[in-house]
Amino acid sequence: AELRAVVREMAFSENATYSATQRFLEAFFDDVELTQWIAVWFYEETRHPHVLLEWLRRIGEPVAGDFVLKGRISTPFMRSPVGTLVTNVISELTAAQSYRHLARTSPEPVMSEIARRIAGDEARHAASFFRFARRTLAGESPDVARRSRARGLEVLQAWLGGAAQTTHPVAQMLDRLGDGALDLDFAAVRTRVVRVVGLLLDVPLRREDDVALVLRETLRGE
Repeated sequence: AELRAVVREMAFSENATYSATQRFLEAFFDDVELTQWIAVWFYEETRHPHVLLEWLRRIGEPVAGDFVLKGRISTPFMRSPVGTLVTNVISELTAAQSYRHLARTSPEPVMSEIARRIAGDEARHAASFFRFARRTLAGESPDVARRSRARGLEVLQAWLGGAAQTTHPVAQMLDRLGDGALDLDFAAVRTRVVRVVGLLLDVPLRREDDVALVLRETLRGE
């Protein structure tokens, strides 16, 4: 029962890619390379809920007919392109760690293999969003880049504050599942995310306590 609940929640959160893709194509319409890659991202992400729901169907737990449509809703992007891309780096990293953990701990071998493959997709997607965010920062003037770093740090701070402060489907999925469902070492995930975002933004982040201090210093420079 616990495994079925986890798979159901993961499948639901994955469906938000549909509306997120629409928002990416609108927000980054003038970025040819990114929008071309988003088409690939959409295809690969769409496979995830499809195979998770097929697994549920084959074990005798099909979902309601409106399950996919309800999951396709996502919130509008923030105005900062870098902030938006940082949000997706965080979510893809978190998803990759969650699926990797599920692959190691699932008592059902088919789900272990499914989770392993999805984790690989999510890790590659995180790397691509990271690259696009770095490229965007590199093309900005010093003043604009400083503001972009502040927006990225604000995204990270909100994510560290929990699902109540962020509207991303991955964070909300983990919140719905609760701490015990995946038995994931979330402290280690948070530390990894903090360090990756620090590397992305070229700011000295090693642990969670660094984020507020670096954000204050960055905001003073705006």
